[in-house]
Amino acid sequence: MSAYTRRARQTRSAVASALAGLALLGLTACGGGGRSAPHTTDPVPLPSPTSGKQKMSEKNLGYTWPLKVDHGTAECRKDNQAVFTAPDGTTYALNDRARNAGYRDIDPMRASGDDGDKVSLGSLLSKTLKLCRAAH
Repeated sequence: MSAYTRRARQTRSAVASALAGLALLGLTACGGGGRSAPHTTDPVPLPSPTSGKQKMSEKNLGYTWPLKVDHGTAECRKDNQAVFTAPDGTTYALNDRARNAGYRDIDPMRASGDDGDKVSLGSLLSKTLKLCRAAH
């Protein structure tokens, strides 16, 4: 096999892996777009993460806040497991890695948007995955 053919196969494989990852993220974060009347209309930006753990609230994400509770702690645990700990101390999975590690499904904690669909986890998951980069 020529070097060109080998490189082309590696490139196709890398592209396929990247697309599969994006599809998985899309499935994890799917849901409604948000609420038109959140408690917070002028979100307070989160500080840049300095560790794998950060307190977050509806005040930080405004209309994209996806949960029924108004605050908690987002954390990146080993192997990029994205989790959210509610005020009652219960820890929930935000991604498949955390779900596969045995954390509870966060779906019962998700708020419904104006259209009746669950609010997307995308914003919270994105902020939590940034913690993974800060932790490593």
